[in-house]
Amino acid sequence: MNKSLEALLDILSWTPLVRFIRTYRLQQLNQRTIELRLSEKIDSVFETILKRHSDMLS
Repeated sequence: MNKSLEALLDILSWTPLVRFIRTYRLQQLNQRTIELRLSEKIDSVFETILKRHSDMLS
């Protein structure tokens, strides 16, 4: 996330907009978590394929 946007959200989190900011940040966190989990799964599958079929890749 952009540093200036992050600073703006930090400032706004002390205002009545805190609910919206918290919701936005939770959505961003959840999205990033999903992306990281998918990336780990993809890496795991790729490593398994490389281990089982490395002879075919030569």
